[in-house]
Amino acid sequence: MWRLTLANTVAHRSRLALTWLAVALGVAFVAGSLVLTDTSSRLLDQQFRTSAAGVDLTVRTGAAFDSAMGVEVQRDPVPADVADRVAGAPGVGQVRRVASGAAQLQVRERVVAPKGPTLLSSWGEAPFTAYSLRSGRAPRQDEVVLDAATARAQHLSLGDTVTVSATGSRRLRVVGLAGIGDADGLPNSAVVLVDLPTAQALLGLGSGLSSVEVVGADGVSVPDLRSRLATSLGTRYAVTSGQDAAAASADAAKESITYLRVVLLALAAAGLVVGAFLIANTFGIVLAQRSRELALLRAAGATGRQVFASVFGEALLVGLAGSVSGTALGVGAAYGLRGLAQGAGLALPDGPLTVTAQTVAISVGAGTLVTLLASLAPARRAATVAPVEAMRASDPAPTAPGRLRLVSGWVLLALATTGLVAAALLRTVAVVGVGAALLMTALVVLGPVVAPRLAQAVGRPLDRAGVPGQLARASAVRNPRRTAATVTALALGLALISFVTVLGSSAKAITAGGTEAVTADLLVQSSRDEMLGGLSPEVARRVAALPEVEAVSAVRFGHWLDWGTTSALTAVDPATLPRVATVTMTAGRLSALDRGGVVVAEKVARERGLRLGDTLAMTFPRDGEQHLPVVGVMSETSAQALSTSYVLSRATYAAHYTEDVDATVYVALARGVDEARARSALGAAVADFPNAEIRDQAEAAAARAAAVEQVLGLVTVLLGFAVLIALLGITNTLALSIVERTREIGLLRAVGMTRRQLRWMVRAEAVLVAAVAVVVGVVLGLGLAAATLAGLSSGTEVVLSVPLGQLAAVVVVAVVAGLAAGLLPARRAARLDVLTAVTTQ
Repeated sequence: MWRLTLANTVAHRSRLALTWLAVALGVAFVAGSLVLTDTSSRLLDQQFRTSAAGVDLTVRTGAAFDSAMGVEVQRDPVPADVADRVAGAPGVGQVRRVASGAAQLQVRERVVAPKGPTLLSSWGEAPFTAYSLRSGRAPRQDEVVLDAATARAQHLSLGDTVTVSATGSRRLRVVGLAGIGDADGLPNSAVVLVDLPTAQALLGLGSGLSSVEVVGADGVSVPDLRSRLATSLGTRYAVTSGQDAAAASADAAKESITYLRVVLLALAAAGLVVGAFLIANTFGIVLAQRSRELALLRAAGATGRQVFASVFGEALLVGLAGSVSGTALGVGAAYGLRGLAQGAGLALPDGPLTVTAQTVAISVGAGTLVTLLASLAPARRAATVAPVEAMRASDPAPTAPGRLRLVSGWVLLALATTGLVAAALLRTVAVVGVGAALLMTALVVLGPVVAPRLAQAVGRPLDRAGVPGQLARASAVRNPRRTAATVTALALGLALISFVTVLGSSAKAITAGGTEAVTADLLVQSSRDEMLGGLSPEVARRVAALPEVEAVSAVRFGHWLDWGTTSALTAVDPATLPRVATVTMTAGRLSALDRGGVVVAEKVARERGLRLGDTLAMTFPRDGEQHLPVVGVMSETSAQALSTSYVLSRATYAAHYTEDVDATVYVALARGVDEARARSALGAAVADFPNAEIRDQAEAAAARAAAVEQVLGLVTVLLGFAVLIALLGITNTLALSIVERTREIGLLRAVGMTRRQLRWMVRAEAVLVAAVAVVVGVVLGLGLAAATLAGLSSGTEVVLSVPLGQLAAVVVVAVVAGLAAGLLPARRAARLDVLTAVTTQ
């Protein structure tokens, strides 16, 4: 039987070719996703590990948590006397006082904006640093050493002047170019190295330090030294190995990669699910065409189990071949995925790809397993073929869906509809997920019932095209199971694209919403859109001093742990905020923030049962869990305008956070000052802060929308792979049906149908299948998007924005792609010899 399995696979290789391609494409997506994220993680680990290669221990102030949402928390400065204590401790060989943080670089009045961070650090000598001078010398006061890669990209040479900004801003002269190891710089980053006093001044540390790096004396046990230093310094300071500190920094940087891995694998799973329909359909058609052959095997003594094993073996061979090919293809796909992700604004490091044994095993295993599962039902049907089938003059007609399928399908549809309606009413996203899963299952079960009826309805315009159009419509409804599987595969892909399109448009509408609460004329924001903000406090001070400005209010963002989950908060000045924004309070007063405490959004108060005077447990990175009194409740519109559901005063923020940067500076202009004049004055005032960008509200909303659009554009492009696999299904189904309908095509040609009419008929059938899939997919996508938005809503009116232009483009592309999918089968049908086709059995 195994020899027969191999012979059948080879004999029908042309019929299984597109199935192999579908498996290969799906697996390539999986393998590419794993290779990309594994590579990015390894490069980041390597980058941070290299930077701390010569350091035994690192001393920093303690923190309740290391990172949140991909951002490493900023710790309190280490006092200078602590560095002296560490240097004088027994067993310590050398110490390095470090001041480091994020900065911005400006060259020739132009901002240098790498995809990743611009890193500012005090200069260090070996063994404390992996940086080495390529040319020039170490920096002194008001001097800087840049990484050679950045200098080359910006056409800088020794003696040139650049502007470096953080909390403060200075013009510095380039006196050296450095590399790290064998490389000229760090991937997607710019490196700025200055002397310690300059770094402290730029970062606003005073005499404090970011950390103290330690190299133990010869013969001293590093674990013992760490234990002694930790005991000596107390719990306020964290003493970790240099590599542990580097690993913590790498983990913070890798959080975005973790999210990317989840998204990519979810999209890859969608591609494999769509491919499963193609696989099942292909095996179903091929085995139906081989029913006499299978019946003869049964008549010759083969058992049903042996026939099942034979068919299952064919699926195994196709799955293995496609999975191995797809895994190899995925290595190359990783380069394309990295380019797409970088184009969407993700700072992924460049470097050689990493292919692990785990990636190969997962990719090959996933593709093979999906193929085997998809072939299970056709294999079971093949095993039940009776020997008497060999004596039939023709193949049996397709059977109508059974009563069990009808009942179970409608029950699943009812449950799915109930779940989605309940999710919208209860505003619970988890229920949306359950409802969506039930809806997809109902679609699969009811497909053979619904698809033919939809094809009849959607295909009515084809009747006007004469006999070829009528035959195309009849052919589409002839085999309900086959049509349903083809439609479902494409409909799932289109549903996902429609869902993402509507959700993205609604997200942009929500992002743009709430601006009516902001009355500021202009905003000053960081051009880099850092998560916590990146504006020096000096920006707000300079803007407030301008005669063109009537009022200024700066806000900040922070992260805190809410029962182990990271949440964001906003810090405001309750005295100045009402001059640039309208904050609607449903309980309490905004000015109560001056006494400490927190203002929460109405949704939070309702969900947690919070009232004025209650306390909220909040875990801050600097001082751990604190209990803040609830001093006010604000409307959801105000919370949306302030970008979070939790608001502190800036004074309370300063008591719990080390960060000293603003996210947005809201500016109200003096009466009679026009915007053009104000922009010019603001631009001159903040000229030496390269990341300060002046925007009006429309421009700020457009910047937020652009960030959403980049990510959703990436997701939509990747979902296109699932649609491509589904279109292969249309091509495959039509191509196999041409083989099945060879005699029918010969008879049509014999009674006068021209080659052109025959090609038109096959193409019309392909377009009809695509059109039915468009109807199902777009309706599903709209419904799921509406339910999801309702589930995410918080008592306010749901913003459902349907981008008709984009959806129309999706429809047109899908129909045209359906037409293209029918080209090859139509050509093959038209080239059949009439006499040969008529005599085919």
